[in-house]
This record gives sequence, structure tokens and C-alpha cells, in this order.
Amino acid sequence: MAVLDPTNQLPAIEWQTRDRVHTLASRFQSATGLHLKVRPTGGRRTCAQQNTIYAQGRETPGDVVTYASGCTSWHVLGRAVDVDPVDASGRGQPESAYAKAGAIWQAMGGVWGGAFPGFPDIGHFEWHPGLTIAQACPSPQYCASIEASIQTVMPFGRYAFVGAAVAAVGYLGYRGWQWWRR
Repeated sequence: MAVLDPTNQLPAIEWQTRDRVHTLASRFQSATGLHLKVRPTGGRRTCAQQNTIYAQGRETPGDVVTYASGCTSWHVLGRAVDVDPVDASGRGQPESAYAKAGAIWQAMGGVWGGAFPGFPDIGHFEWHPGLTIAQACPSPQYCASIEASIQTVMPFGRYAFVGAAVAAVGYLGYRGWQWWRR
């Protein structure tokens, strides 16, 4: 398996993001022979968890590790994951491995934290094509309600559309047959 998720972070991630992480891991493994390991706090976070991380280096001891609080983090929205490249024994890899994963991710259409200007985060990967954080989180004070709206399974609607199209073609075909028989 290309994605190692020992703390079971991926099931809570928004379904499209999770699918893209699996695609990234597969492509990365094919290119390098390495795996991607999800960090223990590298998946979806609650607003409270994100705010605790945001406080680090500001209100609590330690270095600043994020510039996003509450639902202004793609992690809270289920559209970001933090991973580390590892070999078969679980040993971490140099920055060049992160850069390879980042290049694959960007080619897929994702946002790689290693490309953040002024504050690179080489293990951070976001998936939100065409969506801005302001669109996804228009009211940060309602963070909890936004957390509840994250879809972790593929919606039925994708297949419902195909079913409706097939039904419409079938109906029109039937109506056309009746008209032709007159």
C-alpha cells in the first residue's frame, strides 16, 4: 500500500482530497519506490485543534507552525493532509523526496505547501481546485457548523445524474418509437 496511515487520519478527510492523496501516493511510489506516511495530526482537525496549533509560538511555547486559525485552515475543512515520505522500514527521507511528491501533487492540480512563499511547509498537501478559503469558510466564527458539513463519502448525486440521463434517453426513445409507429 502506497499510503501509510497508522493513526487512521484519512477516513475523516473530504472524499475528493482522500482520493487524490491515494493517487499521489501511488504515483509517488511508482516514481521513487517510497511510501507516504500520514502524520498523527496531519489529517482533518477540529477548529479547537487548529486553534491550539495556531497558538503555538504566539500564546504557548514553541515555534510558530501555522498561519491559519480555525476554519481558515484547509485541515479543518478536510481538504489538507500532512504526509512524510518514508522507505519500507518507515525511515524518513530527505527534502528532495518531498519536492518529488510536491511536483506530482502540483501536476495533479493540488497546492503543495513547499511552494508557500515565505513559510514553506514541505509535508503539506491541499486539494481544493478553484475554491478559495474565503468561499469555503465565509464566517470563521461559525467554524463548528462548517466542520459538520464536510462530505467524507462520495455523494450519490454523481451517479444519480448518469441514471437520470439514461432514463431520459430511454423515455425519449420510447416516446419517439410511439410517434414513429403512428
